[in-house]
Amino acid sequence: MSPLNEKQFSRLQTSIDWSLNQLKFPRKKRVEVVKQFMGSHYAEGGAEKKVPVPFLALAVMIYIRQLVPNAPRALFTALTEQLKPIAATFELALNKIPEEIKLARTMRKMVAEALFSPWGVVKCGLHTIGTALGHDYGESFVDLVTFDDYFIDMSAKNPDEIDYEGNDYWLDYDEVMESKEINKGSRLWLKPDERTYIGPNGEDRADAATTRSTAETFKDKIWARDVWLPDEKLLITYGITSKKIMFERELKGPPRGPYHKLSFIDVPGEHMGLPPASLWRDLHELANALFRKLGNQADGQKSVLGFDGSDDEGVENFKNARDGDGIKWNGRKPERLEAGGVNRETLAFQMQCRELFSYFAGNLDSLGGLAPLTETVGQDRLIAEAATAQLRDMADNVTEVSRDIFYSLAYYEWHDPIKRRRVDKPIPGTDATIPINFGPELKVGNFDLYDLAIDVYSRSDDTPSTKLQKLGLIVKEYIIPLAPFIQQTGVIQVENIFKLLAKFANFPEVNELIAFVDNIAAPEESGGGMPAHTTREYIRKGGAGQSRQGASAAMQQILMGGNVQDAELPG
Repeated sequence: MSPLNEKQFSRLQTSIDWSLNQLKFPRKKRVEVVKQFMGSHYAEGGAEKKVPVPFLALAVMIYIRQLVPNAPRALFTALTEQLKPIAATFELALNKIPEEIKLARTMRKMVAEALFSPWGVVKCGLHTIGTALGHDYGESFVDLVTFDDYFIDMSAKNPDEIDYEGNDYWLDYDEVMESKEINKGSRLWLKPDERTYIGPNGEDRADAATTRSTAETFKDKIWARDVWLPDEKLLITYGITSKKIMFERELKGPPRGPYHKLSFIDVPGEHMGLPPASLWRDLHELANALFRKLGNQADGQKSVLGFDGSDDEGVENFKNARDGDGIKWNGRKPERLEAGGVNRETLAFQMQCRELFSYFAGNLDSLGGLAPLTETVGQDRLIAEAATAQLRDMADNVTEVSRDIFYSLAYYEWHDPIKRRRVDKPIPGTDATIPINFGPELKVGNFDLYDLAIDVYSRSDDTPSTKLQKLGLIVKEYIIPLAPFIQQTGVIQVENIFKLLAKFANFPEVNELIAFVDNIAAPEESGGGMPAHTTREYIRKGGAGQSRQGASAAMQQILMGGNVQDAELPG
């Protein structure tokens, strides 16, 4: 692809300016909702009013924890037997990248951006031109691009129809000027830019909440813009202030290009996604406005004693008396005067807003494990499964973009002509491994000839407590019911089970409670074993209204002047 001529570059800049103007409103709304998320105590540029009930922050933290518990990894398979050993070794090499580039952290930031913005965007690639773009030579990268910096062809109504997309960022001025890749004709026009946190069209940015509009930098910077032209397979970098092209490169990379976008809610007829936080915002702000009003009412509540004023000496004696003292009193009995206080109807309305927020945010009580919703475990489990339906849809979107990211990483890793990785390849049928230096000489054939199915999965939270729950489930659901069949072929390793229980529960004293005899024989079929039929009796104790929702509903009914039964009262 030949470089852009001046006329093409001028039309490109005009179109980008138009698209940036279309993005002003969603960018503005994103900044507003981010301020609600950070509250009024995080930074000077945060929320203008107090946020005593941070529902937005609660929802965002729950979804991030559920959607990205840990770094994603990839499973590679090849359809032909000859390629499977190479695919297995390449899988080991590729799965070293997430830890190296802190992919889990970037994915969490990407999900957070998608909750607040039409897209959560990352830029993926392999640097092969030195350190001018912020990464070392040959370094794979997946960098977050915030919505403040990202732009896309807004004239397109379908993501496959865009003519360009890109992002703004800051480059070190000296490194740019020393780069051999820079266009010679642009070098004289490039000057350091004043580091600002105001958008190209003067709009506020989310990162301006913690930083003044102009920063005092240690090194000179250039405000640069990358533009990806998918039809031309061309990546252009130019100075935003100088409007001069600095770098112009043809990218022979993955077909999807360097930018990967995540959105959770599609809007009919638009390729710009609908951020979930924008749907939650109104209830969040209403609930906080009501709570601030209730706080003012509670703060203005007064309870004082009123005297008739005819006995000044008696009033003074009353004020100075201790509990149980006798005083001289000639006036009338003082009266208690009360004013202000929390309004019952307002409190009930605020509690309803809390319930509605949890409902519209996908049942946060169930997703976050905040409180039991019903009186029985079985009912809670059914509700949790229903609540996760929305979460599964969102997780599918995260998995899809993770697959695209891994495909790009695999592509760049395969075509890296220099890098070598040491991998420990397991020997089948043993616990041993063999070290292998995976480099260019082992990459047999062309990458396109490998019919690799990429199955991206996200490792769950394998904490000891989680493993303990899994162990309990395995013993209850599999080992105990299958004990008679297991005994026919071998001994149940009860000692190993208790060792794992002691390890995962962090309670080593368990091993001191039971003494095991070595080489214990399996019980004979006629002597022991589990009975063929067992009887279980379940006894449920509890009362209505003991769940949080039940207690909240009962409290709202009381506040509105209704009557509730004793069993419905919050316990």
